[in-house]
Amino acid sequence: MLIDDFIPRNTKEKLTPKWEFITDQVMGGVSTGKMEMGRWENHNCLRLTGNISLENNGGFIQARLILKKKNKLFNAENYRGIHILAKGNGQSYALHLRTQHTWLPWQFYQADFKTNRHWQEIFIPFSKFKPYSLKKSLDIRKIKSVAIVAIKKEFQADILIDRISFYSQDKAMHKKLSPQEETVIIHKGTEPPFSGKYNLHFEKGTYTCKRCGAALFGASAKFKSNCGWPSFDDHIEAAVKKIPDADGQRTEIVCKNCDAHLGHVFTGEGFTPKNTRYCVNSISLDFISTQPPKTQRALFASGCFWGTQYHFQRARGVISTTVGYTGGTVAKPTYKQVCTGATGHAEAVEVIFDPTQTNYEDLARLYFETHDFTQLNRQGPDIGTQYRSAIFYLDERQKSIASTLADILRNKGYDVKTEITPAQKFWPAEEYHQDYYNKNGSTPYCHTYRPLFDRGK
Repeated sequence: MLIDDFIPRNTKEKLTPKWEFITDQVMGGVSTGKMEMGRWENHNCLRLTGNISLENNGGFIQARLILKKKNKLFNAENYRGIHILAKGNGQSYALHLRTQHTWLPWQFYQADFKTNRHWQEIFIPFSKFKPYSLKKSLDIRKIKSVAIVAIKKEFQADILIDRISFYSQDKAMHKKLSPQEETVIIHKGTEPPFSGKYNLHFEKGTYTCKRCGAALFGASAKFKSNCGWPSFDDHIEAAVKKIPDADGQRTEIVCKNCDAHLGHVFTGEGFTPKNTRYCVNSISLDFISTQPPKTQRALFASGCFWGTQYHFQRARGVISTTVGYTGGTVAKPTYKQVCTGATGHAEAVEVIFDPTQTNYEDLARLYFETHDFTQLNRQGPDIGTQYRSAIFYLDERQKSIASTLADILRNKGYDVKTEITPAQKFWPAEEYHQDYYNKNGSTPYCHTYRPLFDRGK
């Protein structure tokens, strides 16, 4: 349950804090500071800053929110703890809870947390809150207030809080994100246009939040806008939240369940009768298929598998690609083992494709057209048998197509070094190697496209 996300509900009105700022001066201390509401680092935040001093038995500043309403204390028994999205200056801070048992100013329940100068998802279960100056255990059914506190040592405080809420699931409610995913989902960045896996994806199913798994968009709402990002003209009811963007012009969209940044919404463009375009980053989404197509499979090796995958990912009709190792003698090989050249494996890509949208011959042509098949046991600067040019066919039809294309190239004067050999067990590579160029926003260094075959032949 959301406690506060510090978002102004009307950009024409100044955000009125519900929070109160308190220092140890109420008890004779000399700590100083301030609490602000605003936008920092593209986040709507509460910011607590100040100088903590231990003089005169002092030692704290805090931003506190009263949860008690109409003399009724808040009952949190349906929740496991408190979640915050925060960025601090490397110092330790605390959350304070006050209940019906905390009558005196120096009585509270405290749970500490450490910041690391980066945005962090922090989950603090109620079991971590310890009583101070009282013996009663924490009664989560009768909470009066919650506070963000800098306390108990001399230091300069500076902490941003983007969101604070009660959580009812464990920490696994949010998927661990890669640095590239965090850049978009947490820090509100934007992936390069035409780079996302769902830009030209039109399979039947549901698009979900990469961070928490909540259903966001139905496939029936997706349309082709040619803008470079997935486009939808509607969202699943109560799944998406709209927020005025920091630029004062656009409207940001986030997952209503976890506040993951999705993209922006635009109206009046006339793409569909609904006249609305939800422009979403692919990296913010996962996809659950409701009607898996009948698929076919192909295995290609053409040097460093990062570059091979890059081109097949962008081919029409390709549903998925996986980089890995095949053609050798070692079971479950590692990248380090394959790099020795002693395993016999080649760096390869498994391509799963929809035969109603493309065919094996088109993919095999793309394979030849995106690498130098005249090189033996190398590709550009990468040297070794693991970088050999090879097609691993799964049936006689694939073998015939691959051999025919190789013969066409020989007749054109090319010295084709590509092996055409029966497929063996394919071993997926480590996660680090999957979707490498998409994750890093770069392009292949030795795989470039050039047309080699006559159209229609």
